[in-house]
Amino acid sequence: MSNFVHRNAQLEDMPAIWALVKQTAADIPVAVDTSADQERALSEIMACCAAELSPVAIDDDKNLVAVVLAKRDLLDWGLFNGGAINVSAIAVAPANRDQGLVKELLEKLIARGAPLYVNVRTGETQGVNAELKSLGFVAAASDAQGELYKWEPQAKAA
Repeated sequence: MSNFVHRNAQLEDMPAIWALVKQTAADIPVAVDTSADQERALSEIMACCAAELSPVAIDDDKNLVAVVLAKRDLLDWGLFNGGAINVSAIAVAPANRDQGLVKELLEKLIARGAPLYVNVRTGETQGVNAELKSLGFVAAASDAQGELYKWEPQAKAA
């Protein structure tokens, strides 16, 4: 079993994240077939890398093998000066699944103590739903496109 280094994604990680997203696109699922699909996906990756909130896992060979694409919830920030974080996608290399990486990376975001929202698309096959539930996330909304899970820090006793 490998030891993984965890850190926040940087703009320099975009090529490796893009390669991982393309490799796991059917599992997330995310569309990457057309130029417009690719532009949307790359724009989201760039925004998440620039936000410096997206944890990644790096293996012993310095390969980026997992990412949780996250950025600040701009509506929450603009309206309420809040710190909520939105997770738009989670990608784990097939060879590195079932090693607890999703949980480890989500725990990095939970440690920030801000509300978290995770969009899990219909057809996701990496086991993200189960990991979210094990961490205390609850389904906040659902439709034909997927489910939105929410985690909130516990209120501090007065």
